[in-house]
Amino acid sequence: MPLKAILNSLIAGMVSCLFAIGFKYFGIYLIFLSYFSALPIFICGLYFGITGIFVSAIFSIVIMTSVTSFNVGILFFITNILPITLILFERSKNKFNYLNFISKLTLINSILFIVINYFYRDKIKNITNNFTEYLNQSLNNSVIIDQSILDLAPSIMIFSWNLILIINLICARFIVTKYFKKPINLKDKLINLKLQRWLIFLFILFLIPASLLSNDNGIWFRSLALIYAIPVTIQGFGVVQLFFKQKKISDVLIYTFYTIIFLIPISLPIITAIGVIEYFYDFRQLKYKKN
Repeated sequence: MPLKAILNSLIAGMVSCLFAIGFKYFGIYLIFLSYFSALPIFICGLYFGITGIFVSAIFSIVIMTSVTSFNVGILFFITNILPITLILFERSKNKFNYLNFISKLTLINSILFIVINYFYRDKIKNITNNFTEYLNQSLNNSVIIDQSILDLAPSIMIFSWNLILIINLICARFIVTKYFKKPINLKDKLINLKLQRWLIFLFILFLIPASLLSNDNGIWFRSLALIYAIPVTIQGFGVVQLFFKQKKISDVLIYTFYTIIFLIPISLPIITAIGVIEYFYDFRQLKYKKN
């Protein structure tokens, strides 16, 4: 690996750490950058490959461990470095695509949720309770957070981070292709995402008891169903987007529709349901056959 590539990989690891924990030293206004802590690592991986990831990983973990703790360093590796590393190994198998990234990311984070919730359940409850008390004190007890939402706090965080990592991959691919002039040959598009059987099966497997069991008994199932809902919902959006294109609906109406969906989250389960039904009926393929 050339010296320039090594130096660039080291810089990527350092910038990633700065994005992740910079707000602790330079002010809370930098916390938004933490959402893009994986972006330098992703760019390095897409441009330099596994070797670049390896150099960045070692350097960033050393920094994170030095300024925080060993556990935070390991968590940084799992949440920021491991996802892109796994799909880069698929390049040799011609499986370098969004589908593998999203499905493996979902599987990893669901396992991570189970491990964290099993070993640190009491600590998580204390953190959520302390956070609720802090909000109440800051806003003069005007905030009432339902306990069912507090119980889902870990899965909501993982759910959000999954979306952030997907956005980071899209941004990294755009930057490497547009500004570094290196084509990234992902074998698919998000709009054509076709999920594997095991992922749909696990989502349904978690969703059924999540709907039937009471709050205490159904927390784990609801949490896991929420994590697996991300790829299913993306598949649902792919079906809706293809429908809009075939009906030649204007971009203004399409973006208005998506804005309403995100402003009224209660409508998202409809898109998720479309994603599940798409697996069984393959609406997009039927449309192609008709054409």
